[in-house]
Amino acid sequence: MRLQHSRGNVFVANLPPDLTDDELAEAFDPFGIVLSAFIARDPETGKRLRYGFVDIATERAAKLAVEAMNGVPIGGHNLDVRISKPPGKVKKRPVARTPTLRTTQRATAYRGDNTFETEVSTSPVVRRRQPTFQVERRSLPRRV
Repeated sequence: MRLQHSRGNVFVANLPPDLTDDELAEAFDPFGIVLSAFIARDPETGKRLRYGFVDIATERAAKLAVEAMNGVPIGGHNLDVRISKPPGKVKKRPVARTPTLRTTQRATAYRGDNTFETEVSTSPVVRRRQPTFQVERRSLPRRV
C-alpha cells in the first residue's frame, strides 16, 4: 500500500494480467528514478487487478512518463497513464435527524361528568453530542 503521496506518483490502468511489479518498474525506468511500482491486488482473493501505481522521483519525470507512456501497448494492452491525485477528503452527506419528542400530560380540568380533560403536548428534545475529548483542568500557580 502507498504510505504517502509524493509528487511523482503515476496511476497506470489497463495493465496486462501477467505483468509483474518489476516489469512495471522497468517500463517506467527510462523517465527517471522509480522509487516504487506496484500492481493493485484484490484484498479477498489476492488476484492482481488491472491497474497500479508507479512512484517516480520528480514531478517533471512523472509528467514526461505520462506523456510518453499513455496509449503505449504493453502485452497487447494500451496503457492508460495519468498523474495520480492525492485522495481527497470524502464529504459525508448530512444525516437527517428527527428530534426526539417528549410527551407531557397534564390534567387541566374536571368536567363534572366524571372525566378529566387532559392536554398532551409534544416538544422536541435536542440531544447534545458528547464530546470526543477530555479537558484537563489544572490550577494555575499563584503569583507571589
